Amino acid sequence: MLTTSVALGGGLFAAGAAAAADTPASGVTSAVIQDTIFGEKVDVDGNTYDAGLFTLKTADGELKTYCIDFGFPVDIHAKDPIKYQEADWSASSLGSPKRAEPASKIRWILENSYPKVSESSLATALNIPGLTAEDAAAGTQAAIWKFSDGKDASPHSEAATKLRDYLISGANKGIAAEPKPSLSLTPDSVSGKSGSKLGPIVLNSSANEVKLAVTGDAADKAKLVDKDGKPVGATLTGPIAKDTQLFVDVPAGTPDGSLALKADVSTVVPSGRVFLSKGYTADNHSQTMILAGSGKVSVSAAAKATWKQGKGALIDSTAKIECANNGVRVSVTNGGDEAGTVTVNKQQLTVQPGKTESVLVPVAEKTGYKITVTGPNGYSRDFQGVLDCKTGTGNPSSAPTAPTGTGTATPSGTPSTGAAHPAPSTTSAAPGTGGLAQTGADSNTPLLAGIAGALVIAGGAAVFFLRRRGRHGGNAA
Repeated sequence: MLTTSVALGGGLFAAGAAAAADTPASGVTSAVIQDTIFGEKVDVDGNTYDAGLFTLKTADGELKTYCIDFGFPVDIHAKDPIKYQEADWSASSLGSPKRAEPASKIRWILENSYPKVSESSLATALNIPGLTAEDAAAGTQAAIWKFSDGKDASPHSEAATKLRDYLISGANKGIAAEPKPSLSLTPDSVSGKSGSKLGPIVLNSSANEVKLAVTGDAADKAKLVDKDGKPVGATLTGPIAKDTQLFVDVPAGTPDGSLALKADVSTVVPSGRVFLSKGYTADNHSQTMILAGSGKVSVSAAAKATWKQGKGALIDSTAKIECANNGVRVSVTNGGDEAGTVTVNKQQLTVQPGKTESVLVPVAEKTGYKITVTGPNGYSRDFQGVLDCKTGTGNPSSAPTAPTGTGTATPSGTPSTGAAHPAPSTTSAAPGTGGLAQTGADSNTPLLAGIAGALVIAGGAAVFFLRRRGRHGGNAA
């Protein structure tokens, strides 16, 4: 079972506990990057780099990702493996309205290229003889960098180059819709008076089945209900309606207390979901990834409902990165019956009963932040993380390089250094052979539906077959 960042009965719900904006309850919350890249070499700006698929491992499955943050460091050989969490586009470089078209182009590539579509299907449909899985991964990454970072990446493999050329051609019409989260419950905390419905807690999931459980004080009396007050069962079957509202109905006269709502799914995470590093400072933060393929993984999320009988303010707070506004949006809700004065860092705001107020906290790009919210009755909560909203802000040309196996972090754009590689047998298995779901690889994908005759690719294929262990940069040419 995948460990979530929400601890039932305490932990993240406790006063003073720290959380990252956009978490908890925001999908896969603990995926560890592995020390291999599946792909080949490409040239960018006169330097040679590794390009291809990364592997993120959860407790029970694998996620395959591409980089959408060329200039920012990643260290796949770090002593403490880098952890990633699922996030919305709004918390990444894809979140700005000005980036809507590039984001849609990247989403189209993910749906119409490797590993969503197998290398054999791509080779047949596009007339690219000899296209290998490594070619397909490198060509796909090169195409993504064109839209994520404006980089012209030239694969060493002719077959990979042909695939890249197709993916960035006029055939790419874009897919504007952002994929659903694997699982989310927002906000992660609600409060109010006993004798009322506490919420809403909004559920979203790409899964076709969500299991729900309520534990804690008065669990035998309180009920989980929908927006119309109808009881909600222990299992919801899909497809799950967007923004499904859940409430905790607490009977009048119930002594002060709290309940935890827990949701569990087992699902294939949709391609196109963004994955952000969980580092809380610029020094331990890593480049942003985008999901290309997923095996079935277990995902949990939780939220808390608190109620009181007496008078006073009942404060809850959430935080969400807003890349479009260069900051973090902190929202404060008052579920009590008296106004409450709250401090968000140095900004004060008064929240009336039953109301929500928000404030934008500006944060510098690639800078760690810590936002503290304090309020009545000893309320305190911290939100911390790194604002990683823009690409191309690293400095790959001057960054230190390191041979494979060292612990030195280098940007994804750091040139290869000429260090020796391990034998090909040490590289990761091709996506699809180690538990990764092949979703539509040879069936009715948009690519195979209308690609015949769409693009004529001349010339033979020169296969450059290299399996490399390492990261983008810091490896042998």
